[in-house]
Amino acid sequence: MARLASLLTSALAPIAGIAMALMMLHVMADVVGKYVFHKPVPGTAEVVANYYMIAGVFLPLAWVEAKNGSIVVELVFDLVSARAQKAMVFIAHLCTTIFYAGLGWFSWDVAMRAYRINETLDGIWRVVIWPAKFMLPLGLAIAVVVLILRMINGPQSQDGEEHPATETY
Repeated sequence: MARLASLLTSALAPIAGIAMALMMLHVMADVVGKYVFHKPVPGTAEVVANYYMIAGVFLPLAWVEAKNGSIVVELVFDLVSARAQKAMVFIAHLCTTIFYAGLGWFSWDVAMRAYRINETLDGIWRVVIWPAKFMLPLGLAIAVVVLILRMINGPQSQDGEEHPATETY
């Protein structure tokens, strides 16, 4: 399971990066088309909002968790004992896992409904958006697996190195 999670997190993060690059090119083509040729690219807003942004946020989520890259706010963390710090990190991972699992569960239902009705957005062009709805439960499910593995195996990233709960920059 850990190997599969590692493979998926390593694959989905570059896909999210590609989606961000495609979004940049798509929006740039739309702006150039609109202001230079007076012909914007049809469906840009729909594709950007329903494909690129979702891919950019939810596909690399497991990778961020695997690298312990989430934003951490330290108010009392450094003031408590090492045992209390471990408990706080575990509770944070548990809460995050529950939140991701709940959001993933609800988003799976939304994705399945969108698939059943072949959900589209009508604009200048009809944009099929149901496939993008599956990126949420996919990214969240893999992030849940990564967090469960971290809670079982301890604070290690996928590269096998231990990472502290927080890092100072």
